[in-house]
Amino acid sequence: MTDYLRIALHAGVAVCPLASRERRKASERWLRGWLEYRRLQPADWVLMSWGKSGRTWLRVMLSRFYQVRYGLPASELLDFDNLHRRNPAAPRVFFTHNNYLRDYTGNWHSKAHFASKKIILQVRDPRDVAVSQFFQWQFRIQPRKKFLNDYPPHGADIGIFDFVMDPQVGLPRIIDYFNDWAASRAEVADLLLVRYEDMRSDPGRELQRILSFTGTPGTADEIAEAV
Repeated sequence: MTDYLRIALHAGVAVCPLASRERRKASERWLRGWLEYRRLQPADWVLMSWGKSGRTWLRVMLSRFYQVRYGLPASELLDFDNLHRRNPAAPRVFFTHNNYLRDYTGNWHSKAHFASKKIILQVRDPRDVAVSQFFQWQFRIQPRKKFLNDYPPHGADIGIFDFVMDPQVGLPRIIDYFNDWAASRAEVADLLLVRYEDMRSDPGRELQRILSFTGTPGTADEIAEAV
């Protein structure tokens, strides 16, 4: 998130310190959605996923490919338009879970706000996602983000089975997310499904699929360097 967007977010949350916790949560989610919507408009393509589906790994491979292709510093990872600002030939890639966006657009089941974009939909076995989410919740997510995203409260005494079966954060929610995308497929003309398991099996092949779909197919040497 660029600095001015961070400032806007923090300023927006700060103006309502006396509101109830639920109202502050709703306000922050709406504002985060507005900021994401601003990014979506100029994006060249969208990487859509549920958390813990391999997005960070894919982001690192994409970063290395664009660094090699466009002669960019190896120290800078892809973050929306940062590589594009260094070299306009590099794409602006919008990473999202379609979480906060819906609070702003009101499109809770429709994918109309993505209709004009190329979308990579990255998926993973929901069972593995749910287990990974449990450890993410237990050890990494900050208490405030747990509240913001309706996770069990920080420090709650919840075992892995109960978490995985929780309708708000576990398997039922993850499966609903994937089914919602399947039901909305007709709304998005340009969508490529990428499975985490296929990336594990042949990362070079899957990276080439993604790059070809998004308009920058790589050479064998570029792909080898990226993976």
